[in-house]
Amino acid sequence: MTSTTSASAQQETVFGVADGATYSGMLCLRDDGRYYFSQAQVDGHNLPMPDQQWASRDEAVKALAGMASGSLPAQST
Repeated sequence: MTSTTSASAQQETVFGVADGATYSGMLCLRDDGRYYFSQAQVDGHNLPMPDQQWASRDEAVKALAGMASGSLPAQST
């Protein structure tokens, strides 16, 4: 896992495999402490994630893994 930091937000690239699907995403931390993905892919396909935010890093990563496995819809919050 790699991380980069900017003045306004912290960013981390996350990778994983869920039920045979590979996923990756750019996880960002907002100034208010909420997490979101600025971009995400499952098996090389972009995953739409408009306005989705989570209270913790663990919740965000679990949500992306759930979307990759198909157990959570991509548009849920």
